[in-house]
Amino acid sequence: MKRVVEVLGWLTAVALFAFAGHAVLGQTASAGPQDDPGARRERSRTARAREDVSPGSLAREARTLYVAPSDHVEKKYLEYKLGKYAELRDWGLMLVADPAAADLVISIDKTALNYIFTLTDRRTSVIVTSGKCVAVNGRLAAEYLGKEIVKKIKDVRASGDGRPRRERRRDRDDADDDDEWSES
Repeated sequence: MKRVVEVLGWLTAVALFAFAGHAVLGQTASAGPQDDPGARRERSRTARAREDVSPGSLAREARTLYVAPSDHVEKKYLEYKLGKYAELRDWGLMLVADPAAADLVISIDKTALNYIFTLTDRRTSVIVTSGKCVAVNGRLAAEYLGKEIVKKIKDVRASGDGRPRRERRRDRDDADDDDEWSES
């Protein structure tokens, strides 16, 4: 008799685990492919419109610009130098103090006398443009960086694919040369 009660207990435990597993996996009394063993479950994928994340479009759509703090260049002084450029106002770019409110983030690094900047889209992490200047100290670098940043933004905004206009012209000229060679 003791053996029968023990076996019934084990069978009850196994049944409870089986039902609990179905409830956890969401396979309870809902109607679906599991009701019909012959039915095949298919996955469907909906097409999403792709967002244009090219550097040119990101630079044109940006409205706010944040200068990340750096050990190499004084943040306030670089913001002051950038604020002097009328191009930023013409493009509708405003400098902001909160990185969460920024569309584009300027970060600055230094190697020897080279001050290297990177302009990154905060939301997508796409590097919009980058560049460098050579300066002997952070104050002079801020002045040169301001000029270089505005120049690079202008080039990227003007291009459709993120490459500066001059490079695209050279590519077209090279393509024309290729056409001349292929005709003969």
